[in-house]
Amino acid sequence: MPNMPQWMPPKDITKAIADGAGSWEDDRWSPILVTAASGTVYQGREIPVAWQIEFDPSEDEFESANSRLEEREIEPDGYGWGAYIQNSIRKANPALAKRLHLTDCETATCVIWVESDVDCREVLELTWKLVFAE
Repeated sequence: MPNMPQWMPPKDITKAIADGAGSWEDDRWSPILVTAASGTVYQGREIPVAWQIEFDPSEDEFESANSRLEEREIEPDGYGWGAYIQNSIRKANPALAKRLHLTDCETATCVIWVESDVDCREVLELTWKLVFAE
């Protein structure tokens, strides 16, 4: 498993988002992109900062992980990965699973977002382990 990058969001995420025209990105977790953004409304509620992870499961780095999903009879696309991550988090941390938002997954992309940096870090670290498990 490749070493997991250190979690290092900006100390002032609001400023970083403003400087980034509405979003801040961290690509050190490649092939997973971490983003924090403003301007999100969810079920009529304004979210000050939406934290999200996003990846394309068809990238070469996912070949081994996709094989493991197929062995479990899970389609290794964005929807399958979203459900797999959600189920894994549900087992590890049921309270966190209730705070996940999977509204943006599609065939070519898995997008999971949460409303805090603490939750994002936990989702990201678990996803990293699922992708790169040996």
